[in-house]
Amino acid sequence: MTNQLPKATSYLVKDNGNVRVHTLVSPAPMFANATHIIELPEELILVDGQFFAQYGQEFRALADSLQKPITRFYITHDHPDHYLGMGDAFADVKVYALPEIIESLLKHAPKELQEKQQQMGQLIASKLALPTETVEPGEEMIGEIKFIFERVLNTESPSTLVIKLPDLGIVIAQDILYHDAHAFITGPVDGWKTELIQLREDEAYDIILPGHGKPADKSAIDNALIYLDKCIEIRSKTNDAEEYKQALLAAYPSYAAAKLIDIYSPILFGSQKH
Repeated sequence: MTNQLPKATSYLVKDNGNVRVHTLVSPAPMFANATHIIELPEELILVDGQFFAQYGQEFRALADSLQKPITRFYITHDHPDHYLGMGDAFADVKVYALPEIIESLLKHAPKELQEKQQQMGQLIASKLALPTETVEPGEEMIGEIKFIFERVLNTESPSTLVIKLPDLGIVIAQDILYHDAHAFITGPVDGWKTELIQLREDEAYDIILPGHGKPADKSAIDNALIYLDKCIEIRSKTNDAEEYKQALLAAYPSYAAAKLIDIYSPILFGSQKH
């Protein structure tokens, strides 16, 4: 596949001599999607799958460069920017998700793929790689590393999987945290803010891997809380989606993923009309 879009950027998040964690982030105008690899001594655990097919392929190339088998691929939630790009690149891997996410993807993902293919052609993968394996909340040892799987409700999406790596001090928070990127907001944010505050106060973790933007530390949580408050403040002052967008862009001119505002604002304004 030839590159049609600017290339993504990869980061080595942590290397403790035994385990390495890598992140791939798509360019700022292309949603700044962040997907992750936990490189264990004998295997790779991957988290989320990009939106555009090219970045799914770049994510696979990064994984293949590590020369270890991919044993698990987790999809954290059912928004298309976290699974749509992986179908061609990861057709051979075992994909895991929470039961309700599996159910949602089986129901909605084929239509989502078809619609996006019609809109964007070959920028979109030709097929899906849907989860077949269930992950349930709890602790699990994988490759002698402790994984803590948590179901978090009512944040950016109704249900999302959070993966904690206490041995590394890392939380893979995905879309609970947007790092220097516009968030996807479709309704009240109280539960979302509560979860961000809990993340900030958990002293076991000092690296937060977001779903959009570069790997972050705790300061990004403070910024995200301020951002959510700003969005609600702007929303309270206007019933016009375009006016809302322009005010938000003016307040955060350097933030990535501005296209997300166009996607969610019809939902946000529709959901809050009386």
